[in-house]
Amino acid sequence: MLDERGAEPAISVVIPVLLRRAEPGIPMLRRALESVRDQRFPGPMEVVVVDDGSPRPVAEAQAALGPAGIGVRFLRQTRNMGVTSALNAGLQAARHPLVARLDADDVWRPGKIERQAALFAADPDLTLTATGMVLVSPEGKTLAEHVRPADWEPILDFCVDVGCPFPHGSVLARRDIYLVLGGYPHLACYETCEDFALWSLWLRFFKPRMLREVLYEYTVSPGAVSQRHGDRQRKASDLLRADLRKLALSRTAPAAMAAFADALGLSLVEAGVVAWRMWRFGLAVALPEAAIPPLRAAMPDRDVEVRLSDPAAVEVRDVLAPRPQAGLARGGPIVRARPLA
Repeated sequence: MLDERGAEPAISVVIPVLLRRAEPGIPMLRRALESVRDQRFPGPMEVVVVDDGSPRPVAEAQAALGPAGIGVRFLRQTRNMGVTSALNAGLQAARHPLVARLDADDVWRPGKIERQAALFAADPDLTLTATGMVLVSPEGKTLAEHVRPADWEPILDFCVDVGCPFPHGSVLARRDIYLVLGGYPHLACYETCEDFALWSLWLRFFKPRMLREVLYEYTVSPGAVSQRHGDRQRKASDLLRADLRKLALSRTAPAAMAAFADALGLSLVEAGVVAWRMWRFGLAVALPEAAIPPLRAAMPDRDVEVRLSDPAAVEVRDVLAPRPQAGLARGGPIVRARPLA
């Protein structure tokens, strides 16, 4: 992914943080920020620290967090609203087209962002990358390493067989796709599993890539969400896995989305936006006939209806607009995707 000048795009790093006590929170956050500063990335980079209602504003400890090196902005929520709200606030505040995630007690290894940015530069269809991770104790002892599948189809299989495919703090992804999908979901049934809930939608329509190198260190501590709410997290993950298993997307989604893009004459990213909005909002869209079979294959949970006319129909280019206007379609079969009865 390159910007309009052919240069590497800029990156916003979103770090949600809730510091109930200054110690050991401030040293851990400083360590996380130092790992960001150590990245070799030629383009602009900023850090958005989202303070989720810490008793003492994190910004007051700015001097203890070390030299700036890169731009750090502090965004404070007036009360503790939870990590989902903090993440979405960070996405809204981010100024750059790529968003990287990092938790306040975790660390990136040198070269992480540089390698991920190279994947975006090589593939304009790519929307999300992540890396392998190592689990470490608060004292820095290695506990385990996890390296996941690289490509779209096996990533979907991993979702069904295991669960959340991406180490959250390793993700670098397109901000525009985050916003198209509405950010992290606030559904109570997916609390503590908000990242997997988002990826389960993302992977249906947009291309990912895993970098099979361990470039992210996840600190396993008693205060971590997975430690405090492990049972709830597993139940939410099992619900998502069961839904994905029924859809069997690894056998259909990647090839179907590529064929849908070819039929529309769009990029894979643009075709993903069209398919997502048809799936989510039930838009009636004028499509070429060749686009209908792959759309059906990509949406096994939708009744894809074809009709000759529809007063609410729009053209494909209007679906890509921020606010599609109804009644502008001038030809071709009209297709609408409705939830199955």
